[in-house]
Amino acid sequence: MNVNEVCETHKGRDVTFNIFSRVFNDVPDDFSDKLAADTCAYLVSVAEASENGDLKKGAQILNTLLPADKSNLESWFAENRLDRAKDFTFLFVLGQGSVSSYESVYRSPERLIKQEPWSEVKAAYALNGFKKADSNKTIEDHVSLELQFMGLLSKKAAELLQNEDFDGAEIKLKAQKDFYNNHIIKWVPDFCDKVISKSERLHTQFYVAYAYLLKGFLTEDMLFLEDLLGG
Repeated sequence: MNVNEVCETHKGRDVTFNIFSRVFNDVPDDFSDKLAADTCAYLVSVAEASENGDLKKGAQILNTLLPADKSNLESWFAENRLDRAKDFTFLFVLGQGSVSSYESVYRSPERLIKQEPWSEVKAAYALNGFKKADSNKTIEDHVSLELQFMGLLSKKAAELLQNEDFDGAEIKLKAQKDFYNNHIIKWVPDFCDKVISKSERLHTQFYVAYAYLLKGFLTEDMLFLEDLLGG
């Protein structure tokens, strides 16, 4: 793989992290549905080419949801938006029995938001120049922001490689690996499993499909990063 191919790979990783970030950020809207419509075929093709069981399961579910004619997916997403909004609200908003989207709830002894993992995540963001918009009220260790951060590091690594700053790119990739080991891999797979466990109570299997896809993607991406950095 030459430098240009490595750059394109990291750009693709940036896009993929941002797809999942947007899907699990809030109820679907015009922007997130257009992103999903534009990228679902790409996700399915990646999953079908993989040996990862979670990726394949997610692609299988997504394929059963989507119409056979993919020429007007934006209309399909618009027609199903209300049901998916109900599912998002049931999964992540309703309170008792809902799936928490915050790392602190999974990893702190108190099982509450804004605990030590939150402080660690904020420190990692600051160290790598990542700052959420002032208008964004989402707490920093929300799954969507952690995935957005991983996408930003992928984007930075690609830019540095294009400028032949190989040491700088390696620093960003090592920061990704550390964030995987210290945060993402310690709770996001559990988050995905909790979403999947609610499948029988949902109007559609949209979030179940993306939970399988996210879980599989993280496993494969972490292996890719470890291989790239030499373990």
